[in-house]
Amino acid sequence: MVPSSRDILLFDLDGTLVDSAPDMADAVDAMLVQLGKQPVGEARVRDWVGNGARRLVMRALTGDMDGEVEAARADQALTLFLEAYRAALCVRSRLYPGVREGLDALRGAGFRLACVTNKPELLAVDLVNQLGLAAHLPVVVGGDTTAERKPSAQPLLHALRQLDGSPQRAIMVGDSVNDISAGRNAGMPVYCVPYGYNHGMNIRDAGADAVVDDIMALYRLLGSASERSPSQLHGTGGMG
Repeated sequence: MVPSSRDILLFDLDGTLVDSAPDMADAVDAMLVQLGKQPVGEARVRDWVGNGARRLVMRALTGDMDGEVEAARADQALTLFLEAYRAALCVRSRLYPGVREGLDALRGAGFRLACVTNKPELLAVDLVNQLGLAAHLPVVVGGDTTAERKPSAQPLLHALRQLDGSPQRAIMVGDSVNDISAGRNAGMPVYCVPYGYNHGMNIRDAGADAVVDDIMALYRLLGSASERSPSQLHGTGGMG
């Protein structure tokens, strides 16, 4: 049950608000070509996104979700990837349908919003700015903002401190099991969208508190929280 006192929403970025896989795939392929390897293409990169830039690079180098390479090789590849990605951060990336309208509506309903992502902070802030979401997401916590990244609770709790909030007032909104684990570790409910990057797995099987079709559906579920009872907030509309 989600009480009406939950007025803070922590949003994942890649796969939740923005389809950034095309630009990340282009940067991964540019990195691989520079290292004398064959490009892998967007479809494979979509399955690899979600655990930070370094893990993405190691997956690209090995073709394995849990693949490892020696530190010096990973460092070189990461540098090449980040150079390529910074140069073309928001060329083919697009907001998912309903995101801008949903964030507008949630802000209008009095919710405080933040972004908590495993993307490096400087890139995350730049992408949020280029997408025109800076006013919606005044707090952006990246994968290198705190000592640990999601699924650790650290970045979520850091965002809450910036908002002078607590887990008892917050909901994590994401697209993957990584977001669900982070929310659980931070002691808050987790709502997920079904269209993002979850390593090829169906998010409806991952144990989120709710699955909402898009961010506008999230608003329809939560937008009148101050006028609803807790039992009404736990209605089934848009939930999976």
